[in-house]
Amino acid sequence: MSRRNGISGGDWRRDAAFIVVSIVVIIVTIIILIKSGLTKARYEPPKYPLYLIISEVIYLTQLSLIGLRLSIIFNRGMGYRVGTRELIEIAAAQTFTSLLVPGFYIGGEAISIAYLTFKGLPTTRATEGIVLRYTVDTITLTSIVLMLYLLSLVVVPYIALIMALILLLAYTVLFIAIVSARLGRYIERVFRFISSKINIASSFILINEGEVYGIKLSIIDYLALFLISIIQWVLSGLNVVMIFYAFGVHINLITGILISSSYIILTYISVLPGSAGIGELANLYILNSLGLGSYYLIYDVWFRVITYVVPLIILMPAFLSISRKLTMISTNHRNPQ
Repeated sequence: MSRRNGISGGDWRRDAAFIVVSIVVIIVTIIILIKSGLTKARYEPPKYPLYLIISEVIYLTQLSLIGLRLSIIFNRGMGYRVGTRELIEIAAAQTFTSLLVPGFYIGGEAISIAYLTFKGLPTTRATEGIVLRYTVDTITLTSIVLMLYLLSLVVVPYIALIMALILLLAYTVLFIAIVSARLGRYIERVFRFISSKINIASSFILINEGEVYGIKLSIIDYLALFLISIIQWVLSGLNVVMIFYAFGVHINLITGILISSSYIILTYISVLPGSAGIGELANLYILNSLGLGSYYLIYDVWFRVITYVVPLIILMPAFLSISRKLTMISTNHRNPQ
């Protein structure tokens, strides 16, 4: 089978199918919501399109913050040397992949772990580091939602509040397991089991004997991780604010942060790429809870354009670059000089 940039024709057909299905589901869900009377078919062109461009820039800026946190984890916490710029590219490829596959970031995290493994990091350590970044983000996100509720700064959707509490408790336990090195040892047992049962998997899994797990970060480093994560979620809220501004609707940053945070929590697990369908229901539920339901259609359409359609186009080169490097490294492993 011929390959181009490490992606086969079959891969492209599959990815294209995922995108088409997602967009169709999004459109059908919106139509059903309108026909059922749950929302109004109110749409108007943006009054200030510049805000939409700013919103897209803000969205893409968050990828740099992901790369920066990964740099702290792998370079300072584990002692490996992976360039920050390269980690930002990994974050971009990871985000692109996450938009293509069902589930919440599982596919994206997998491509990051695979690339770091082929770069020479043990698969177990790569997984440990990726999970830590993900854990820090989830703890920060859910804490923000709970703080908004406790301080009575804004009305928090009830379902989002309950899910935030559950996720915070679960990921706090996971964070402790990572810091105490217990998770790393468990990950190693899982990968050894997979390697023993699936022969082909052993070619892609790298485990060092006597590996020492746990993240060796100082208090300052941990504070930096959480601070950068907070900045990312604030930017995510600002992204929402800019979308509303584009239509002449002024909401404050706190409301924007709540909308973006609640959306991520409510779409935490999705069976379709891009949280198609469930994302539309989540946005409707959140906006109705905040008295912004009349703006649902214009918000959801442009939210999807900025966080789904445009990123699929802009982030594709990063995905192709990482995919090509994975293919080259994999070929070198199979055919050593």
